[in-house]
Amino acid sequence: MIRKYTHEELNMEVQSIAGYYLVEKEESIDYKGRKVLYTVVSGAIDNSCCGVGGWRYASVQGHVVGWKNKADEAGRSMTEVETIVEEDSKREIAGILKDKETVAQVEFW
Repeated sequence: MIRKYTHEELNMEVQSIAGYYLVEKEESIDYKGRKVLYTVVSGAIDNSCCGVGGWRYASVQGHVVGWKNKADEAGRSMTEVETIVEEDSKREIAGILKDKETVAQVEFW
């Protein structure tokens, strides 16, 4: 499935009622001859009545089909990506990113 990924501003906190998250970085890796787009996201719960905490994970958008070839209504760049559905590929990519980015969790679109 081809989807559109809207590029987010890096290191800009997005506030919520209990804390925030931000996209630390956006990169790609080569995997079996194709580029795989991913982001590293971190966040914190620092304004909650029930405690505090934090997290950091990688989010895999997919195989790059069209790099920044579109824009949304606000003028932000968009990239077309193909969703990764093969379980073996997901396992291998997750392993690569866990080592490369020191994250405990890798999510796939």
